[in-house]
Amino acid sequence: MPFKKGKVTNPTGRPKGATNKISAETRDYLRDYLIANKEKFEDEMNKMHGRSYALTYLAMMQYILPKPATAELKEVPKLEAFIAMTKEERQAIIDEVQENLKNENDE
Repeated sequence: MPFKKGKVTNPTGRPKGATNKISAETRDYLRDYLIANKEKFEDEMNKMHGRSYALTYLAMMQYILPKPATAELKEVPKLEAFIAMTKEERQAIIDEVQENLKNENDE
């Protein structure tokens, strides 16, 4: 057996907060793609309604926003609540997230 129980082969390990390289590359690619194809993406998203819209939106967000630490989690509306929102309410949330991302990038 090459490893002894209880012995750490890399005591320093990965630094806390270090990002996964593949996730970072995927996030960067997706962001660049969405920026380059913004109008087409918005047109396609505007054609969606209800569950398909919400699922697509949430799927995209996981690549754009960092995952919050457990301590940072706050009450987030459930998917059903998001789906039940009017188009204007969902758009207001999207606009707020986009503004927050823009502000983070400008810093």
